[in-house]
Amino acid sequence: MDKYDKVQIVNEKTGDKKEGFFVYVAYPKPKITGNRWMMTFQDSLEIIATDKDMTGETLKVMLLLMGNLEFENYIHIKQVELAKKLDMQKTHVSRAMRLLVNKGIILKVKSGTTTGYKLNPNYGWKGTVSNRNKEIDRIVKQRIVDMEKYRDATKK
Repeated sequence: MDKYDKVQIVNEKTGDKKEGFFVYVAYPKPKITGNRWMMTFQDSLEIIATDKDMTGETLKVMLLLMGNLEFENYIHIKQVELAKKLDMQKTHVSRAMRLLVNKGIILKVKSGTTTGYKLNPNYGWKGTVSNRNKEIDRIVKQRIVDMEKYRDATKK
């Protein structure tokens, strides 16, 4: 069909015929309000919700960490600041962080003498899908966390 070919529509009730052209109307992409976002995965939420070790303080710390997620899943917030925002003792924040790291939800990232944290990309992601896949490959190659263990947990 040539882009200038006419089309004909027939009204089945009246028999009236109308001729015209197909027209493409582009709608603008809906804008996401705000500039802070991340995607998460339902299987991961179910794993977290049903884990008996994931109680109030740990969940609050995890949610605040996710609320401060940067691109490529980096987390740039100090434990002292977490404690202040959550009105918690720093020792409780440290205990929650240790549990999140032991469960593989939060990953320790070492660069020289500095240690930082990232969210495991199987629990959520902030960035492009292709970079998420690269990050998962890096985690598997460097054996940062057992991704097979995570995959097995999501099949329950």
